[in-house]
Amino acid sequence: MPAIVNGEAMAGRALPKKPRLKKRSRRSVSLDGSAKRRFQQRLLKWYREHGRDLPWRKTSDPYHILVSEVMLQQTQVDRVIPKYHEFLERYPSFEELAEAPVADVKKTWYPLGYNIRPERLHSIACETVERYGGQLPNEADELLSFKGIGRYTAGAIRSFAFNEDAPILDTNVIRVLHRVFVAKGDPKTQKAILWEMSEALIPRGKGYDFNQAIMDFGAMVCMARNPYCRLCPMKSFCKTYPFSPPPRR
Repeated sequence: MPAIVNGEAMAGRALPKKPRLKKRSRRSVSLDGSAKRRFQQRLLKWYREHGRDLPWRKTSDPYHILVSEVMLQQTQVDRVIPKYHEFLERYPSFEELAEAPVADVKKTWYPLGYNIRPERLHSIACETVERYGGQLPNEADELLSFKGIGRYTAGAIRSFAFNEDAPILDTNVIRVLHRVFVAKGDPKTQKAILWEMSEALIPRGKGYDFNQAIMDFGAMVCMARNPYCRLCPMKSFCKTYPFSPPPRR
């Protein structure tokens, strides 16, 4: 099964420089109503039939969701699954993780790599215990105040742990939205509009399933190379169908 990679970089920033997440109007993005409805309906139908069975989808514990999201940054799913179970068995809560020496946390993390991640995760645990009594907040601005939680991770926590209609934007989501609805230009320079689009497309009350679905869809159908265009349920209105890779330079 193709692997998914969460594309958010763990670029921590000092607290005073953390931007407040502005509330965006769903009307700020121009989407064809018919295409929007078809995309929502077909994506959720596809997910019900083909969505992956992943351990972090069997819990709404904010701590477990956070651990999975940090592990999935720059790391493939099949490598994360066994370490996710091991890590939670060793550190089952924010309190246990906060009390553990950072050196031990990094040893448990091995061999996932990118060792700044366990350090940041430990820091988040300490701050959660100290500031929030071991309960991770669900407000976007509070989540973004943590060093190591960026906009994607904040959205994932709000969506998957607190069942809110919060947008997410990782490499898979960027690829799907840009191919289906935009097609022109470099998606890396269009993240602002893609964030708004991600939010505007969420069916009310279905943020959890929709966000899980679009990530799976990007990992399993609308892949970076050799996407399954002929089997794609979006092909009738996808702006890049049939997809042809850009010429190599």
